[in-house]
Amino acid sequence: MKKLIALLLVAVMSIGLVACGGSQQAAPAAEAPAAEAAAEEAPAAEAPAAGEIVINFPSIWVGTDSKAAYMSEMIDSFNAENAGSIKVVVEEQTDYQAYRDKIRTVITTGNAPDLCILDATYDIQALMKSGKFLDLTPYLDEGWGNDFEDGVFDAWSVDGKVSILPFEAAVFTPIYNTKIFADIGWDHFPVDYDEFFQFCEDAKNAGYNAMGQMAGENGWSSMLWYSLIVEAIGGEDVYADGLSNPAFVQAAEILKKMYDYTFDGAVSAGAADVNGHWLQRDTAIYLNGPWWIANLYKEDNAVDGVLLADDCDVATKPIIEGGLGASDSVVTTVQAFFAAAKQDDPAKEAAVVKFLQYITDPVKVKELALSSGSMFFLKDTQPEDATEIAQKVYDVYNNRSYAVIHVDGAFPPAFTAEFPSALAALVNDEVDAQGFVDQLQEAIDMA
Repeated sequence: MKKLIALLLVAVMSIGLVACGGSQQAAPAAEAPAAEAAAEEAPAAEAPAAGEIVINFPSIWVGTDSKAAYMSEMIDSFNAENAGSIKVVVEEQTDYQAYRDKIRTVITTGNAPDLCILDATYDIQALMKSGKFLDLTPYLDEGWGNDFEDGVFDAWSVDGKVSILPFEAAVFTPIYNTKIFADIGWDHFPVDYDEFFQFCEDAKNAGYNAMGQMAGENGWSSMLWYSLIVEAIGGEDVYADGLSNPAFVQAAEILKKMYDYTFDGAVSAGAADVNGHWLQRDTAIYLNGPWWIANLYKEDNAVDGVLLADDCDVATKPIIEGGLGASDSVVTTVQAFFAAAKQDDPAKEAAVVKFLQYITDPVKVKELALSSGSMFFLKDTQPEDATEIAQKVYDVYNNRSYAVIHVDGAFPPAFTAEFPSALAALVNDEVDAQGFVDQLQEAIDMA
């Protein structure tokens, strides 16, 4: 994989003065699709052995998450190798928003968990300055940092110190159902948005949803579409002037129009609805991060023995005629960070670092990338034998002309929190496109 961090640094540095006093961020909503299954009650954990250091690890990478199986293998292996001295205890949470809310509350009201997963819905810069997280700089300087992509910590350090690790990366490329396209009479993905809406009309007339949208939960799917449209209009420097760039109003008008071609009830829908319609093969285009690719190959999602992946292809995003965005640019983000609590006990600090180094080992992360389809900030972790769909996503990224971060990472958490409400108001004709943007700006200003 080419230097994934290069695109993120360009994106992050280009938006450093955006967002009306909010701190810059570079990551989206941790696997922003919300829970796909209700959290199951975890079995009672075995009591630790005498003198055994216990690391508490609340995790969303459990259940049906694409990273769950291999993460569990790594944790089990680590515990076996360190039996009697260190034990990692996973606190499972399959509801992404519930996880965020819990971690945010714990950090705000007390000490941080021994280890946790963060995303851009948190104010990462503020957390790094909070003093609640372990300074990992000495360990990174000892050689561990060489495992990470060059420059990855430049945007994620305070006073030269790294306390939160960028771990999972993401690039957002449309995936489309070629069987549905053929049924509608299309042999290619729309090149621009004029052609896109012609496709939408054809899909609607044929009884299909053109794409999935959601204004419920965190509005993730719609936020991704909004990011693609904003970049198509405003190009590489679209965030330079914040929400005052006309691209944000124009993009809102286009996003609202998309709601004419999605499934009924999208204004209150969540990730399970978007994913469900896609898996049922009644939606032609799906937009999400690379972590979702593994689901395309699951036998459970096959129909009549045909894997969903067999009927899918990867596209570059549509352009806007006269827009500043390039056809081969990409929208990306830091998808997940690792953060470890500052420890008073040197032995426990050493144990936490040992575990972090274990699960960020490039050999293991490469296997995690292969099993999940996700992308990571570790060197030499692009699998040679990646699935066909995953390889095509890598190809789109590797052949990019430039990249911009998606809107969730470009603005403060208040933007992300307000987005679903503002979007629902827009779709329900309670505000116009300018009112939608004004509502987002007001939320930022009041934060």
